[in-house]
Amino acid sequence: MKSSDFISSSAALGAAALILSGCGANEGDGLGSARLAVGQDLASEAEPNGTASQANAISSDTVVRANLSPDGDADLFSFQAPAGSRVYAAVMSASSTASQDADLDILDQDGTTVLETDVFNGSFGGLSPSIAGTPLATAGTYYARVRVPSATVQVRPYDLHLKVQSGVPIAEVEPNDTTPQALPATGWIAGTHSGATDVDSYSLSLNAGDTLFASLDQDPTRDLTQFAAALAIGPFGSGFDIQVDNQSGPVETPYSDAIFATVKAAGTYRVTVTGSVTVGDYGLSVSVHPAAPSVGCTTYDSANVPRDILFGAPTTSFIDVPGAPRIGDLNVSVRLSHPMPPDVDVYLVSPAGNTNGLFTDIGSRTYPNLELTIDDEAAFPAGHFTLLNGMVVQPERDYRLHWFDGENAGGRWTLTLRDDTDNSNNLGVLSAWSLTICDAPIPAPSCSSGDAPSTRLSADFEGGAQGFTHAGTADAWALGAPSAAPIATCNGGTQCWKTNLSGVYNASSNQDLVSPPIDLSGVQAPIQLRWAMKYQLDNASSDHGWVEIREVGGANARRLWEFLDASMTTTVGSSNLVLQESAGWGTHYADVSGYAGKRVEVVFHLDSDASVQLAGLAIDDVSVLGCPRSSTGEGGGEGGGTGGGSTTGEGGATGSGAGGAGTGGATATGGAVTSGASTTGESGATGSGAGGAGVGGAAAGSGGSTTGEGGATGSGAGGAATGTATAVTGAGTSGGSSTGEGGATGSGAGGAATGTPASGTGAGASSNGDPSASSDKTSGCGCRFVGGDEPPWPWPAALALIALARIRCKRLRSQSS
Repeated sequence: MKSSDFISSSAALGAAALILSGCGANEGDGLGSARLAVGQDLASEAEPNGTASQANAISSDTVVRANLSPDGDADLFSFQAPAGSRVYAAVMSASSTASQDADLDILDQDGTTVLETDVFNGSFGGLSPSIAGTPLATAGTYYARVRVPSATVQVRPYDLHLKVQSGVPIAEVEPNDTTPQALPATGWIAGTHSGATDVDSYSLSLNAGDTLFASLDQDPTRDLTQFAAALAIGPFGSGFDIQVDNQSGPVETPYSDAIFATVKAAGTYRVTVTGSVTVGDYGLSVSVHPAAPSVGCTTYDSANVPRDILFGAPTTSFIDVPGAPRIGDLNVSVRLSHPMPPDVDVYLVSPAGNTNGLFTDIGSRTYPNLELTIDDEAAFPAGHFTLLNGMVVQPERDYRLHWFDGENAGGRWTLTLRDDTDNSNNLGVLSAWSLTICDAPIPAPSCSSGDAPSTRLSADFEGGAQGFTHAGTADAWALGAPSAAPIATCNGGTQCWKTNLSGVYNASSNQDLVSPPIDLSGVQAPIQLRWAMKYQLDNASSDHGWVEIREVGGANARRLWEFLDASMTTTVGSSNLVLQESAGWGTHYADVSGYAGKRVEVVFHLDSDASVQLAGLAIDDVSVLGCPRSSTGEGGGEGGGTGGGSTTGEGGATGSGAGGAGTGGATATGGAVTSGASTTGESGATGSGAGGAGVGGAAAGSGGSTTGEGGATGSGAGGAATGTATAVTGAGTSGGSSTGEGGATGSGAGGAATGTPASGTGAGASSNGDPSASSDKTSGCGCRFVGGDEPPWPWPAALALIALARIRCKRLRSQSS
């Protein structure tokens, strides 16, 4: 397949190109950092998702950023489609630092039958796939599967664009060669190409930061009468379009093309369909993904311009950023002119000394003016097209702006340009550049009780190892003061852990740094893990780094961070200067509320092959904060005589005939108390006929928890046991949770236990012990982020929503009682 630029005969349309474009989604760490964007608002995958039963549900108009990793991985995504609809999908793998060879299947509703498949119709990455116009006969759930062609291949990362079109496409209206036809609101066109000179153009309005996905079905009737076409988007710069076509490369039937672009400036753009000599019908789908709203973002313009770009010596320009914003996302905008743009190598140095590449040897003599914004969340990487004016692009393939995430951005940033060709006539100028930094402060856990968070672990290592241990093959984890660039400091103080304080990590190693056991029995959600980290690793195809939380002993492990990028070195300039790239010190955090009531440990891992070794991982300032168990309880039952006690004390039983759970004692609110506090003092069960749980003993009445933590409440209620939850479906029944952050709620509700949850007619807790997701009805009010422990929103907003949900729950409880 071929990607190309071509000069349009039309003048440039729309507003003048903007220098700045806002913030992009925080793609790199996935640790609860604010998702702030003006690139695409990307969905993400959740592993495992290799089968239809594990498929990640996505919308019918979306972009997903994911990874085919480890070797041989396959990702399934489910989507809903009405009868008679068609699906347009394509994979952008050009930013993969491993293979770019991905395959794409559209699967029927059984999750296995392949409706259509493609391995190389796309143009954004070597052997990237594109499927356009797959007919979906009946309404239901269908699947898109992205996979690698063999068991030894990875693609890290890729973007899956998917759009389901339903109804009837709008017919093309000629003439539309020089005056584009306005695209309908659906973005769906049924067109006909009449010959070699026919040009079909369609216009649409875009806002700055919008990403466009155009997909061309070249055999909409599926009669194998193919229309060999080219697909273009523009104008960019002074009347230029970018174009893809599959006429000159291998193609599969049915033919298709796909193209993507993120635009810098608001204005009118066009999508163009052309052909060489063939005649045929086509279906064109165009979907627009608006730029996600920016949050906490500030743009800083350099006053240290213009700067001449000379051969030999580096050209530098700086920006001083005031204060100490924590980077949730970083974008860079550059405007320069040069007779030969591919001679220019550009990299960025942060106040912390991290040096990371942006692009090298891109562009073309045809386009001497380069004006672009670099954003991890843009549609494709710099260098994919030689035209770079008026676009938002990702850094070049082996570079990542998210290596700056989590850093303190305050101080002097330096942009460096090197001309790598000795030609006195090739003198360029850097005329402008800027940074857009989205501040993402780490929020303290917000306790609904109003209590201050409780510290369960605080390790700055200034006084020693503080219970951390290390082991493994060729293990070189050591505590002290790092002394080898690019990791030659600690985050705070002079003592931190690093995989070899004075140099690179060992070859052929497999080494773990493990925290001491962390007791979470005395805290409830939200629980937050924080750590500071700096790293430099070789390509993730060979060396691996990750951070994991698990129960002591290894059970229930959850990956919190993983390195999936290219080798963190690059060569620039005429002297082939090797830059030692790095990330950090950045402070990372994750919500680990799913481990409430457990004893856990945190593992920092590195393994390596025998080839390249770099500076490795450095860890400092590890802490765990959680909310103290409430003495009043929040998540108990609301129906008449219902409610189960939580092991954390969150869920006290409330309502007619039930008593609220209290730390150390039970209190009746509407019925007689028939039992005292539990022997653990954590949650007492109350209510008519209910008994408090005792350690190892059943409660009076209907039975308490076998662990002694969750008390059964209500006449005839069954208590939960670790392993299996039991509930009775009568009015006023409920079982307590065995891990139980949230008690069972609603009339006839059953509590869940770690293992197999069971419930009556109401809602119980989730099987991992977190409160279940709930609706607005009084049969269940919980706080649970559906699909995982992390909120899909910026944390301050998420915490506000949690607080509002809890207030609503309390009001509903009071109304029901």
